[in-house]
Amino acid sequence: MASQKRKKSFFTWMLTLGCFAVRNTQEAHHNHDFHFTAIGTTRSLLNLIVISSVDDVQLCHYNKQNQQVVMKKAWMYQALGAKEIERKQKKLISLEKNFSWAFRNLIKNETRSEKNHTLQVFVDCELDKDIQVSSQFQFALDGEDFCRMDEQLGHWVAMKPEAQRFKPLWDSALWNRLVKHYIQEDCINSMKKILQYSRMRENVPPDVTVSRHDAPDGRVTFFCRATGFYPRSIMLHWEKDGALGAWGQESSSGTLPNADATFFVQITLELPPSDPGTGFTCVVEHSELGTPAIFPVPGKPSMERPWAMVLSIIAVIILVLSCAGAFITWKKRKTGMRS
Repeated sequence: MASQKRKKSFFTWMLTLGCFAVRNTQEAHHNHDFHFTAIGTTRSLLNLIVISSVDDVQLCHYNKQNQQVVMKKAWMYQALGAKEIERKQKKLISLEKNFSWAFRNLIKNETRSEKNHTLQVFVDCELDKDIQVSSQFQFALDGEDFCRMDEQLGHWVAMKPEAQRFKPLWDSALWNRLVKHYIQEDCINSMKKILQYSRMRENVPPDVTVSRHDAPDGRVTFFCRATGFYPRSIMLHWEKDGALGAWGQESSSGTLPNADATFFVQITLELPPSDPGTGFTCVVEHSELGTPAIFPVPGKPSMERPWAMVLSIIAVIILVLSCAGAFITWKKRKTGMRS
């Protein structure tokens, strides 16, 4: 009975935790995420770090060493107020005890009690034009996925054999109520408040370039690159003569961060040798573009251009040799006059 109460206490504190603020709501894609990282042994908790971010901008930070909630933005102190910050700080201090309990129970077969382990909790929710589009709740132990919430299936999935013994807890009505309440109240609703207060950063449309490569064996490869855009959500796809289809082997780099906190993505399309690669376009959809933007793929390089380059090089060589010959002739004449 006492063990069940401790389990409920651990997950209750974990779900009611967060750092909040307020900012102007924008009709675009936004995400709110929490990262909990605990390091400890079966005997003690060595450190606990909590980070909250909205649209990849860090809002607040906490660690066990100083037990202080630090707001990364000055306006956060005014938005929350001293009492709210103090209340959340007390929750985080209490959470340290619950992570200690987690290490003792999640790692029961550990023979070396002094060995360090890492427990991480990832919580993420996304809005698109003020509508919730997705949410994520996931646990990881020692860098490996432990369990996660499957939105489509509507239940929790054990991702390691050791996690199976916790399924009765995850499948309980209490646990599911707590998860739904946390995602709605602490992730979705708090993000809306954050978006109503102040703009985190300016949105930027993507800078798009489209290129092609013609291989000697006749294969044609297209590249469509979008970079420097914000927010992260973007969609790129290929069309031929204005229609969707499958014409070759497609691949994508995935959306990656740039050093300036914007994002980058590149998609490629490799055509078979029989396809000349005409009529293709790259279509880019991003909130800052308004409507989908169409970027035509360049045509096949003309064969006349290499010959023009060769003739230009020959002309330059002839000019240089002529100048050299004239200089040598002038030098000889000058030397003969002196003699």
